[in-house]
Amino acid sequence: MKLFPIILAALTVASSAQEKKPDNFSAVFHNERLKALSLPDHSIAGDSHSRLVSGFWVSESKDPTKTLVFPQQVRIRCMAYNKTCTETSVTIAPTPQVVSITEIDDEDYDINRWDAHGLLASHGGDVSASPCQRHVLTMDFDSGAVSVSDIPTRKKGCEAFTETDSYRLVRGNYYVDTSPGNDADKPKK
Repeated sequence: MKLFPIILAALTVASSAQEKKPDNFSAVFHNERLKALSLPDHSIAGDSHSRLVSGFWVSESKDPTKTLVFPQQVRIRCMAYNKTCTETSVTIAPTPQVVSITEIDDEDYDINRWDAHGLLASHGGDVSASPCQRHVLTMDFDSGAVSVSDIPTRKKGCEAFTETDSYRLVRGNYYVDTSPGNDADKPKK
């Protein structure tokens, strides 16, 4: 997950848009019409050659400052033949006036372990695009649980990265509610 450039952009926009800094930058980037449809977890489709799962990331932390500044809809495809998982993410930037897509990105994870029950994959932590964090992806094929942890490398120049942040994949998708009352997700009377 490429969060660092997104957070920097959010800090720049938020600090220029407001005199007082908000406690949580997610409050600056919010639109009531952007909603999430969550589905229950289920086993991850595929076989011993490939696995595919999709949804959106949510923070494992109860701390509101750990939520993603911009929501990400993702699809993760893992292939045994090249020992790679590719995460395709669509980053959504809601503001009070508009909901836009800011980035579509692919991130490759090298598979470290794959067996009948799940896999472990990772990237970063070296001189690549992410030297300050190692990103670890885990999948449990049976339960459908998918998570990613951003683990600090503690390298020189990476002092800003001190905590491990973890996110779980929620099955479902984001949508823009265009109903007149912005209530398409509420039960009808």
